[in-house]
Amino acid sequence: MVIKYEIEDDSSHVTADVIILGCSLPGIVTAHKLKKKFGNTMDIVVLDLAGEKPGGSKCNVAFQGEDDEENKETYDEGTAKEVIDNVARHYLNMLAKDFNIPLPDAIIAPEKVRTPLNKLFEYKNGMTAACLRDFHDFDYLNVLEKFELNQYQTLLDENMKGLFQANKFDDASERHRLLYYDQTTMEKHICGALLFPNSRDIMRTTVRLVCGASAKTVSVLFYLHQCYRSSSSRNHLDGNNTKFREKLLGYCRKRLANKLQKSIANITHSAKTIKKISSYADEQVILKTIKGDTKYVCSLLAMALKPDELRNFEFEAQLLTDREIAIIRSMIKGKTKKFLVQYEEHFWRREGYSGDILSIKGPIIWATERPKISSTDSMERYAALIGYLRVKDDDDNLRDGVLSQLVGLFGEEAADPISYKESDISDVYVPCCGDFITLRRLTLRTVPKYLEWGALDIFADGDVASALEAGHVAYLHLMSYLRPQAQTYEDVSTAEWPTIINDNPFQEWLAQLTLTTGVRLMVYTAITYIGIRLVQSYTRK
Repeated sequence: MVIKYEIEDDSSHVTADVIILGCSLPGIVTAHKLKKKFGNTMDIVVLDLAGEKPGGSKCNVAFQGEDDEENKETYDEGTAKEVIDNVARHYLNMLAKDFNIPLPDAIIAPEKVRTPLNKLFEYKNGMTAACLRDFHDFDYLNVLEKFELNQYQTLLDENMKGLFQANKFDDASERHRLLYYDQTTMEKHICGALLFPNSRDIMRTTVRLVCGASAKTVSVLFYLHQCYRSSSSRNHLDGNNTKFREKLLGYCRKRLANKLQKSIANITHSAKTIKKISSYADEQVILKTIKGDTKYVCSLLAMALKPDELRNFEFEAQLLTDREIAIIRSMIKGKTKKFLVQYEEHFWRREGYSGDILSIKGPIIWATERPKISSTDSMERYAALIGYLRVKDDDDNLRDGVLSQLVGLFGEEAADPISYKESDISDVYVPCCGDFITLRRLTLRTVPKYLEWGALDIFADGDVASALEAGHVAYLHLMSYLRPQAQTYEDVSTAEWPTIINDNPFQEWLAQLTLTTGVRLMVYTAITYIGIRLVQSYTRK
């Protein structure tokens, strides 16, 4: 039971075992799992600094019926197969089961909504190519471009497996590799590995879609970590990608956040501004407010705020170093702009197109048909395309450019939509190159002395599965510190995702063979041969 008592200086104290500061999605996931696990046997307090509760979902897309047991059984079997390949679906499904929320097929079972119609790829010069298979097959590229892009993705996958698989953190050489990737920008890595402009532009577009920022500001290590969340770099350009569709619809975040807020309503306190966070006698953390207001005392404080919100707090030196504060505050806020355009009918289908678009020309860089609003079609009034736009600082409205691009792709009917909307998606907070290791060590500390940073919300509004994962990891850290005997195999094995990726030494070696390495090998061979011939000639003379 949370204790609240009055003291002589006209302020009151609230004491608890754990205080979660902030109502971000990772924070309320952490609180929900702690409350579900321990109930009233642990004092848990959530401090809501914003005071605003998210509303319910406004996007009702087609999903499985809750009362259809036959469909539910098939759905669960399909889900079990999907989570082997995609960590996003795994965490979405885990929380959805807690609240009995049926997930849309477009997100959790994309194979059910596949279409035989063509997808479109648009080159920088406006030329287009149609393809029946997923974007990451790159059928629209020439043989050399396709080879080097596939090799580059294989190389990224091999590096990702070597760096982030749970059983790989064991020696100094791995830490050296982590430091190398962290100090190397993604743009430099792309240019060093790829020769052709189309290949490079596709990878730059992919980085922007995944991280919400350009390749110039993303470190290789951070991008590999994003690939690790879906077990492969090859998932990111698929028109049925879980993360893309979920971010566009906003369905899971709104429904899950609403349910989570209700589940922890009785332990959530509206708090005034926190001025300083300090410790007392190496045993407690104290959150100080302005004089006369409630102060909060706990054994362990979980930080569940966005990095830019930390600028409002003063930390005691032993709780957080100046360097760590600087790294957190200096993270770049990734941002993606989405659009939704509606028409009277799906005119693109008459031409044999599915509505899926990948473009390195812009302003549209990725788009798909919006899923049906009703599984019976009774509420589907209009056809619609939804997708991402290339964001520039001086672009307030890209409507004319979007419609012009759609006209070039699908014909003149695209020029007269019923409605057009643009909105921002706050995607992720991107660490500066060189800072990701410190941030990763900070958020993955297994034994926090005072502060737990696993729920630090660097995932903003877009990457819901990553926010759910962060909340689960923070819950495990808190539990291992306060009640280690309460951990279960299921809890721990979930956090060690993925353990199913198989290592293949031959494939790792093969991934090193690219066009650039081939050219270098030819040059080095030619130089060696000429050098040997010169030495032989000199010796004979």
